[in-house]
Amino acid sequence: MPPATRTAPATPAMPPAPRARVRVAGIVCLLLALLLALSARTAFAAPPPLAPRPAAPVPVAPPPYPYPPPPPAWCWIEVRLFETLRYGPLDVCRKRLRYRPGALECYRIIDRVCATVQGDGQIVNGRTPTTREVVPCPRGVEPPVCRALDIE
Repeated sequence: MPPATRTAPATPAMPPAPRARVRVAGIVCLLLALLLALSARTAFAAPPPLAPRPAAPVPVAPPPYPYPPPPPAWCWIEVRLFETLRYGPLDVCRKRLRYRPGALECYRIIDRVCATVQGDGQIVNGRTPTTREVVPCPRGVEPPVCRALDIE
């Protein structure tokens, strides 16, 4: 009997890879390696020099005020009004937070109002408090609390 020889089992043979696919895969690997090399080079390279900053804009000077200031064109006396959300404008304010109708804790402030015409034709009103009158707090209408600067 002839000696038994071993033979490898039959496996289906893989067809050879097409040349175009191998070439594209090689080019892709080459491009990835090149990209990696460039990114590593720029990561460790010195930063580019900074561009010079643009000059800051020069502020425009306001128009000079006349010296001496212009005198008031006309003046009048006016009672200062205090605005409330509930009752609208009132001519009195109270000194304390607690509201007591009839108590002498409310004030009426009289202002001198002067209108001045500036060089460009604009009219500006200026208020100067002249007197404070102590009046009884009105009944039914709760006046607002005065500012500390108004009554001192």
